[in-house]
Amino acid sequence: MFSLQEIFIDALWIIGLAGVLATLSYMNWYRSNNRWTWRRLFTLPRMLIPLCVSMEFFCIGVAVNGLLAAPPAPWWETAAWSALAVLFAIQTVAYGIAGVRNGWDTPLEERDDDERTKYSG
Repeated sequence: MFSLQEIFIDALWIIGLAGVLATLSYMNWYRSNNRWTWRRLFTLPRMLIPLCVSMEFFCIGVAVNGLLAAPPAPWWETAAWSALAVLFAIQTVAYGIAGVRNGWDTPLEERDDDERTKYSG
């Protein structure tokens, strides 16, 4: 029989995968309304933030699942998933700051070019 703890742990990574699918589905609709390409879409903070948050949930769920499994997963596996979760959290904060400063629909590479021209000339 399943325990309530196992259900909550498994729900973390399932919610993460559902979030990735929901983000891609919504952004496909958003892309078609604005007639953008997927390449442009993957440079927007509007898409990257929910995608990174979903990947955080997935990584945390897999790490906790491996940690609390009946035979626990190797320590390096749990450490790797935890490190990925931390990296996705850092990316989420960085994309959030960029989105607040420059706009949610401004591609990231355009920001770099704007900053260079602002200081060079």
